[in-house]
Order: sequence, then structure tokens, then C-alpha cells
Amino acid sequence: MKKLFGQISLLIAVMIVAQIQAQISIKALPEKIFIESGRNSQIINFDFLISNSGSDTLELHKVNVSAFDSAGNILHTRFLDNNGTAPSVKMLPVRKWNGNESHLVFNPFNEFFLATAISQLEFEWTFENNAKKQSVVTTIVSPEKYVQKTNFLLPVKGRVLVYDAHDYTSHHRRFDYNFAPIKSLGILSNFMRYAYDFVIIDEKGKQHSQSGDENEQHYIFGKEICSVAAGKVIYAVANHKDDGTFNVPKLKENPLELYGNCIAIEHSPGVISVYGHLKENSILVKIGSSVKAGQPIAAAGTSGSSFFPHLHFEVRTSIGHESQGLPSYFNDLYLREGTKKIPLDNHAPETGSIIEAE
Repeated sequence: MKKLFGQISLLIAVMIVAQIQAQISIKALPEKIFIESGRNSQIINFDFLISNSGSDTLELHKVNVSAFDSAGNILHTRFLDNNGTAPSVKMLPVRKWNGNESHLVFNPFNEFFLATAISQLEFEWTFENNAKKQSVVTTIVSPEKYVQKTNFLLPVKGRVLVYDAHDYTSHHRRFDYNFAPIKSLGILSNFMRYAYDFVIIDEKGKQHSQSGDENEQHYIFGKEICSVAAGKVIYAVANHKDDGTFNVPKLKENPLELYGNCIAIEHSPGVISVYGHLKENSILVKIGSSVKAGQPIAAAGTSGSSFFPHLHFEVRTSIGHESQGLPSYFNDLYLREGTKKIPLDNHAPETGSIIEAE
């Protein structure tokens, strides 16, 4: 009889695990996931949409990732879990799913310092229900190396600070398009997934003179912005004030309203560069214009959703609500580290980097 009870208990445990697995759905987004080339790393920028279709509350206790090469050989493995007085799993702001609830989770394992190309990532998610029973759900991700077919020039001249790029903590990266107010505007994806904010700095690293309270005190304000490559202008708006404001409801009609005065240039089908927060009435091109690489197109400003003068630059697949962000690299680029100038061609500059075109 004791043996029978043991078998029944084991069967019940298996059934509970299966029930937890059945009610959790995990989808990696976007559908096409790219590997960016960092200076010494492979950078993989994507999200997980995790849904709980059951009535039970589930809490995430551990995430494990393993990276494999094209032959299936393991390259690397690491995890976030609940150990420690300040457990690393708390780096994920959402760890609890109530019944019939979905949340977006930003991939916490976004950079791998590996010489061998990653072909596949295997994620294991350990969830626990109200009865303290745990179950592991596995997600397979197959990223591909991003190859940029068009050479890009840096759109800003001089000593440039990458004020914010798209690493794990960047505001571009942490755009939750599953958040109800964002979804209500018709936005379906993270079009700024690979965006940069550029500012000009002096030799001491300052972005502005005096207090910086006036737009004109910022070194980038009014400075020339150039097209990164040859293409055709498909969007150009110039009449927004340089006051950091924008009309939120208008995002339902036009997501580029976020950037105030803005230009979008199509370089090839599905490859569009966007230049945002431009100075009022500074735009030198119009819709339908053909531009050359390095051609001046506008001046930097602080229109749209902008706290201070800077250039917002991104590459994306379209100018609609469904647009996906694309990586971008720049040719003839140097990373400045003190007095050193280090070539950075065809690698993604990181937040905090000081860069300069040749």
C-alpha cells in the first residue's frame, strides 16, 4: 500500500508539472532575431512575450541560457536565479504572472564574449505555482548574424558621445510594446530596438556650455545632420517647436510624431534611416528628394519627445506601426579612449562611447 501511495504521489506531481507547462506560452520576438557585432562580442537583442493562460498564479524562479554552435556543440551557459540576499532574478522587473496575464520580458542575456559564432540559444524557465510546485519550460531561439549591405557614414560630425544606444539598460531597448497604453496607440513592435542618441561634446566631455538651460548652449544644437547613405526621402516634417513636446494621440496615425521634426530616408526596400528631434524649419530636403551619402539634410534640435538637444538615429523596416528596428554600423569610425583612436568599423558603438568619423 505504501508503494502504491508513492506511485500516486509521483503521478500527481507529474500531472501538476504538465499542467504548469501547458498554461505557460513563451514566444521570442521579433520573428527574425539578429546578432550584432560588438567590438569584442556578439550582441543579441530581443524580447519574450510570456503568457499564462491558466487561473493559477505562476512565479519565475530561474532562467538559464545555453549557447550552441552550428554543430550543436555547447559554447556557453549561465543563469539568473533566486539565490543570494539580492537574487539576480530580480533583475527581471516582471517575475509573476497572474491568471490569464501576459508580460513582455527583455532578454537578460544579450551579450556573449565568444569567438565562435552562435547558432542557437536554449532558454530554460523555471516557474513555481501557488502550491510551490516547479516546472521548467524550454524556449529555443535561432538568431542570425546581421549583414549590412549598405555602407553608412556617421550622421554627426565632430567628437560624438553615444548618449544612449540600445544595450540592456537603454531606454530604446526597454520599450514595452505590450504595455496597454502603448498597444492602444497601434504600436506593434519596438521600432527603436537598435536606435542611438548622439550628442556633441568638448574635450572635457561636456555637452554644453554654462548651465545648459538654453538650447543654444548645447554644442549639438543647430549643427549639421547628414544622410548616412544615398537614398530617397519618404518622410519629412519641419514645423515642430524645439520645446520637447509632442501630441500623444497623433501617434495612432503616425508613430514618427514621437520624433518631432523628422526625416526618413529609404536606402533599399525595407531599410530606412530615421533622423529625429531636428531643429524647427531646418530641413533641407522634401518627400521624393534623392540624397547622396554625407549630404546635409537638416540641423540638430530638440523637437518631439526630447529632454535636451540631440540626434535620435535609427534604422527600421518601415515608417508604420508594424515597423521593426534594424542594426546599423558606420564606416571609417573611431572609438576615442583618452588619447587613443581605435578603429570601430562595422561594429555597434555602445552607450557611453565617444566616437568620431575619420
